[in-house]
Amino acid sequence: MIKIFSKILIFVLAFFLVFIGYFSYFGFTTTKFNTVIKNQVKKQNNELDINLKKVKLHLDLKNFSIRIKTSNPQIIINNSDSIDLVEISSSIAISSYFQNKFALKNLLIKTNENKISSYINFYRLSNNTLKYILLNQLVKRGTAKINIDLNFDDLGQIKNNYNLKGKIINAELQIPDNDIIKALNFNFSIKENDYKLDKILFKFKKINFNSEFLNIKQEDNKFSVKGKLSNKKNKINNDLILLIFKNNFQNIDFTNSNFITNSEFTFDLSKKFKIKNLKISSKLNLDDLILKYESYKIKDFIKNYNNLINFKKSEINFKYADEKFFIDGSSEYYIDKNFKDLIQFKIEKSKNKTKFETFLNLKNLELIVSDIAYKKIKNDEATLQINGFKNNKKIFFNQINYQESDNKIELNDLEINNNKISNIDKINLDFLNIYNFKNQIGLIKNNNNYSLYGKSFDSTHLINNISNSESDNNFFEIFENLNSTIKVNIDEVKLDQNNIVNNLNGILEVRNNKIFDLNLNSNFSSKEKLFISIITQKDNSVVTTFHSDRASPFVKKYKFIKGFEEGNLDFSSLKINNVTKSKLIIDNFKIQEVPVLAKILTLASLQGIADLLTGEGVRFTDFEMVYSKKGSLITIDEIYAIGPAISIMMEGYVEGKKLISLRGTLVPASTINRTISSLPLIGDILIGKKVGEGVFGVSFKIKGPPKDLKTTVNPIKTLTPRFITRTLEKIKKN
Repeated sequence: MIKIFSKILIFVLAFFLVFIGYFSYFGFTTTKFNTVIKNQVKKQNNELDINLKKVKLHLDLKNFSIRIKTSNPQIIINNSDSIDLVEISSSIAISSYFQNKFALKNLLIKTNENKISSYINFYRLSNNTLKYILLNQLVKRGTAKINIDLNFDDLGQIKNNYNLKGKIINAELQIPDNDIIKALNFNFSIKENDYKLDKILFKFKKINFNSEFLNIKQEDNKFSVKGKLSNKKNKINNDLILLIFKNNFQNIDFTNSNFITNSEFTFDLSKKFKIKNLKISSKLNLDDLILKYESYKIKDFIKNYNNLINFKKSEINFKYADEKFFIDGSSEYYIDKNFKDLIQFKIEKSKNKTKFETFLNLKNLELIVSDIAYKKIKNDEATLQINGFKNNKKIFFNQINYQESDNKIELNDLEINNNKISNIDKINLDFLNIYNFKNQIGLIKNNNNYSLYGKSFDSTHLINNISNSESDNNFFEIFENLNSTIKVNIDEVKLDQNNIVNNLNGILEVRNNKIFDLNLNSNFSSKEKLFISIITQKDNSVVTTFHSDRASPFVKKYKFIKGFEEGNLDFSSLKINNVTKSKLIIDNFKIQEVPVLAKILTLASLQGIADLLTGEGVRFTDFEMVYSKKGSLITIDEIYAIGPAISIMMEGYVEGKKLISLRGTLVPASTINRTISSLPLIGDILIGKKVGEGVFGVSFKIKGPPKDLKTTVNPIKTLTPRFITRTLEKIKKN
């Protein structure tokens, strides 16, 4: 009996060992554990279910567990969504099963290609936070393949050593402002607090981008993000420009622009999706863009400027860190489309301050600075360097340095506030102008005052521009609030091609941008002086006195007078409030051509004098003009000129460049002599007894816009007492 029992026991033991061996090595295929697996899944989350086919079981003696593997199962999410799988494999702890504990030890899942939204719905069952709701709204379409490796504790909770790997395929994301990222593809690997993405491809604004990697690590209450982003050569489109420039791109033409970028970035992302500690390093290559910039100021300096600047082969390096931008780069630029120059630049922008450095090669530009009569010829080497900073209130230029051969223009510490100069420390001009005149002049600040000094300066164009201006010609209006004393000491100042004054010196006091006091002296020669004085009196009235032993440098500035020669000039004025009353006297001069006067003489049939005016010229012994000015309106109380051939008296007004209205009397010298000689006693004394045929002269009117004056002339038989009185005064004086 014992022998039989032993045989049975040995047989059973052998069978058991064979069974265990077969179970361990080959395993069994069954559907009996489907219910167990489904119950375990339900126990994990009652909104989950799983469809299983046959399950293959393997015994794991080492871990005293049963390995389960099933092919092509399906996870059902809340009876409304599903995820198709390639396989599920897991281990069930035998001891936990019999103790009615959670038996799954691990779970390996390989999925087919499923909608991303299905995965999000699956994950929300265990982590239904706001960010996954937002994520579901963010992802509009796309699929993914995922391999999931999960481990469970005895309570059925997923351990932190999970591992997810997979691939996102043709996803579409809707980001803020309704922009869409399309054709998003990448590989990913996710562990606890560690997210890695690589081989990232996507399309944004019709441009293809790629990224080598994107790493995200969760630390405490933030995500640390690090990545690379680049694109191959793509044509810029308006959608991308609108994103970058908003509404400020209308002056930039990107029609033929292609660009390449390579960027690295890091930042921290809070759980409320706020970005902090952003750092970006980027390189941008841009092959062609056109800046459309219409500016009359640029046209004043650059010949043939056609409101376009073409930039080519631009290389830009961009860095952002600690709320600061760093930009440096270079580019070819074309103002004349057939000639290139080079620009290099550096920009550093913090919260309220922008520093800049710029270097421009100007070889292929023709430059003109008319105020100082400077011109640079095309193909002559020239450079311009500018550095400074800008904040919310002002622009500050540490240095502006222009150099062309031996010609130099330098400015230091120039501060501009509200388009006004609020400070400048130094100006140095050292150049040869278009008349081959060497300008060497400088301005330097000492405390709050200035010294204007130099060897030589050509003021010809500067005086012309001031003379042709309609304003009150207050040069100091370019300053914000200038209150300084300026000492002047210049050896030689050129007034025009024929006149130079020497040893210009004196003091100029400026208060609130206006000349308060001025006293300047100079000389043409040892016998010919020039001086000007401006005095502000206690009642704030301003007295101006000007004298020049040569009148021609100042009178010739007026284009309607030609051939002005000789003469000396005295000018005085009194300004009270906004009204200036002035008197101008010019003595002993000759005029060769005055178109309006020639027309009057011709209309008056005084052809002999008219011929003289356009030939040898008409001499005047005295000229006086008394007038007042308020704004752009000049009211002429009297203009009186007398000479051997002709005398003129007139009055009227000039309203800027809009209207001229003058009326007066013109009398040949012979008529004056006859008239004066006919006066009892006085005529005998001044002229001598002469026989005349009666008084004869002309009255005239001139009216109209400056470029379309209408002149009328009427003969007269009797001169006005005023004319006779003024003539007598002049004759007595002479």
